[in-house]
Amino acid sequence: MTTPLTPPRAAERLLALAFSDSDLRDAVLGDLHEEYVARAARAAGLRLRVWYCIEALRLAVRFTLRRLGRYARRSRAAAPSTDDIRQETLMSGLRSDLKLAFRTLRQQPGVSLVTAVTLALGLGINATVLGMMDAMLFRPFQFQDADRLVVLWETVRGGSERETVSQANFLDWRAQARSLEQIEAWAWLDATLTGRGEPERVQGFRVTSGFFDLLGIVPALGRTFVPDDERLGRHRHVVVSDGLWKRRFGGDRHVVGTDIEVDGVAHTVVGVAPPGFSFPVGCELWVPLALTPAQATDRESRPLTVAGRLAGAQSLPSAQAELDTISRRLAQEHPRTNGDRGVSVRSLATAFREGSTVPFVAILQAAAALVLLVACANVAGLLLARAMDRQRELAIKTALGASRARIVRQFVVETVLLGLLAAAVAVPLASIGLDALRVSIPPETARFVEGWDNLRLDGRVAAAIPLLAIVVGLLIGLVPALAATRPGFNDALKDGDRAMGGIRRQRGRQVLVVVEIALALALLVAAGLTVAGGRRLTADPGGFDAEGLLTFQVPLPEPKYAEPGPRREFVAALIARMQASPMVRQAAIANVLPASGWSPSMSFVVDHDPAPDLARRPRSGFRTVSTDFFEALRVPVVAGRTFTTADREGTQPVAIVSASLAERFWPGQDPIGKRLRLDDTREEWRHIVGIVGDVRMFNWWDGEDALAVYVPLRQAPPGGLVYAVVRTHGNPAATTASIREAIRSVDPLLPVTHARTLREAVAESGAGLGHLALLMAVCGGIGLLLSLLGIYSVMAYAVSQRIHEFGVRMALGATGREVLRLTVTEALALTGCGLALGLLLAVVLGRLLSSALFGLITLQPTIILGVGLGLAAVSLAAACVPARRAVSLDPAIVLRGR
Repeated sequence: MTTPLTPPRAAERLLALAFSDSDLRDAVLGDLHEEYVARAARAAGLRLRVWYCIEALRLAVRFTLRRLGRYARRSRAAAPSTDDIRQETLMSGLRSDLKLAFRTLRQQPGVSLVTAVTLALGLGINATVLGMMDAMLFRPFQFQDADRLVVLWETVRGGSERETVSQANFLDWRAQARSLEQIEAWAWLDATLTGRGEPERVQGFRVTSGFFDLLGIVPALGRTFVPDDERLGRHRHVVVSDGLWKRRFGGDRHVVGTDIEVDGVAHTVVGVAPPGFSFPVGCELWVPLALTPAQATDRESRPLTVAGRLAGAQSLPSAQAELDTISRRLAQEHPRTNGDRGVSVRSLATAFREGSTVPFVAILQAAAALVLLVACANVAGLLLARAMDRQRELAIKTALGASRARIVRQFVVETVLLGLLAAAVAVPLASIGLDALRVSIPPETARFVEGWDNLRLDGRVAAAIPLLAIVVGLLIGLVPALAATRPGFNDALKDGDRAMGGIRRQRGRQVLVVVEIALALALLVAAGLTVAGGRRLTADPGGFDAEGLLTFQVPLPEPKYAEPGPRREFVAALIARMQASPMVRQAAIANVLPASGWSPSMSFVVDHDPAPDLARRPRSGFRTVSTDFFEALRVPVVAGRTFTTADREGTQPVAIVSASLAERFWPGQDPIGKRLRLDDTREEWRHIVGIVGDVRMFNWWDGEDALAVYVPLRQAPPGGLVYAVVRTHGNPAATTASIREAIRSVDPLLPVTHARTLREAVAESGAGLGHLALLMAVCGGIGLLLSLLGIYSVMAYAVSQRIHEFGVRMALGATGREVLRLTVTEALALTGCGLALGLLLAVVLGRLLSSALFGLITLQPTIILGVGLGLAAVSLAAACVPARRAVSLDPAIVLRGR
């Protein structure tokens, strides 16, 4: 990873190419590097790197020109070759074109400014989304040699391609793989810190001793782990994050060597991680992964995530091939646990990419591209109008011998120059946009989105903006250039013909306006559908009543709550204390609640089907709930009964299924009394005693999950983390203090986290869709603005070309209303064509949004119709402004040519 004191390498290499004298090159580079280091004490980050790039470019141009001058002087004595003459002619022509382009832009500052700002908006939005794509998809982890890091997953034949790893398999991979020079692992840890203040739940991980070395992480204080820390009895050590060190320990530099309690057990702090490091997924605390002898041979539980570094010249395919061989050997040696298991080797950049990330960014990139297309169409229309106004200039140049290629090159140079001016504005726009995105979601949410904290304008994205501007300038410069140099162009634009030709002579601009309207309609419809989808997700949670409910989480740390007995006792005591509060109507506890952001699942078999192999067994949401759960959330009971206090340990195992699961596995039958078995628990068959309505459990990894199996909490007490929910008589938030007191009375060392109303939780679950809706709305709004500018400009130019015609009509008796109607009719035709094309694009884009976002977004005719009518209204309003100005003129003045 490049340090702040290291200048941009690309700029250094560019500057080095400008020198032929190595001594001079070393001197200049050394002086510039010293100045860079000196400035680093006063400024840092993007501003410092931009300064270096500008200085390097300036010096490179200066010394390159000096070399070219010396070369030209040495070559004067020699007879110039044909290639030399051709090259000199080309260079002088380009210099002439640049001078003319600068002069033309100065002569028409208004058009130049509008063009540059229009392109800057399109380029800025695309650069912002490109920066997001770079941070979230291409470089979510900026570790040392991150491109050599890989993640190893277990796979299930015919099933999942990304499963965590058993401890025994990890140890075998580490011992046998030669294509990876280092293999490390980590496991999830919900840690509870006690002492030094209130109990606090902290996201932690158990990691192997080489975890930090694998990622190239050097601690800010103390040390990381050593191999001896993996030995049982010597593993009570901890490394804390920079944020946790400052928040809980006040930034005390003497914290290393002190003891803190993690899940009730004393651990010695051995190090503090550097600022900004929180891998994996927002981790704040790391402890050594010390395996017991039983865990070291366990191939059934799979708690580990495994990563490694490619050795030497090894590649991802070679590592995959070797791990496949090892996996097949393990399958032969351990057929019961490994018979259907394989291994997948993925790069670190793609290993943790969730299914919704790519569609999310792809949708934004498509919207940004549409905005750029609208901007290009708008600019092409403006330049085409300017080309028409320059007919006399072009005719004179043609008469003096200028070729068509020469004139085309002149136009292209002008548009490329405009593009570069737009890029100068787009760079700070993109930087502002990325900074705004980075702080737009809460830090506690952002830390779980890989790459989100990297949303900054780096040198690669900043360099891509001018390149994109040059490409755009080349493309849109060809439109007016080819139109202005086509055969018969000058004859078609003589004054007499122009006076009566009207808007019919502007076919090219008409097409561009139609395209602008169509793209703007598609963007606005997509934004409207996304907003509607977000509102539906939050306003209609699905299957339960979110009003009047307070929720919170309570972690149950090991070893105190490792066994089912203490967990049952805690749950029973907590429910009793909560129900004793006069403000509480009903209280319930579960292993997960709606809008929690995840949905635990489990495979199962039903008694009337032959048991398929594990890879083909169906899965459903797994819910372990207390007796009042359905009453507290007001989930309707479709058939049978809910759980009672009689459904406890030692009694007949029972289950309740959702309506969707009942319909899928027992269509047209009564499932009450039927049996199923939750296979992963290796328990006996459960009898179905009830059917309840579907409760929508949505998350951004799997979408909506309506299939669910509910089991009594007394028969399967949750471990690790429990969710509590209470329905109150009054304001749920006012009950928070009493609920916290109830938990303290049961166990004063347990923290209470995520205390909020269920309505707030539902709103937060749709935050991702809300951000997408906001960004889509921004793109749609900019597209609408640009399309309106396009309509206004084309109508204003058309009216200016028909002023003489309007004067004649009004002198012969035509009223202002008739002239206005004639002009608006032309605008109406353009708008109608654009809306028709935009409707087709909107339908296609709406279906793509629906498929990419788990069906949350659905096509709604009312939104399409409303957006279409609104766009038509504002488009006609934009066309009426120049038309009304035309009919207000005195015909006599117009006919006299004043």
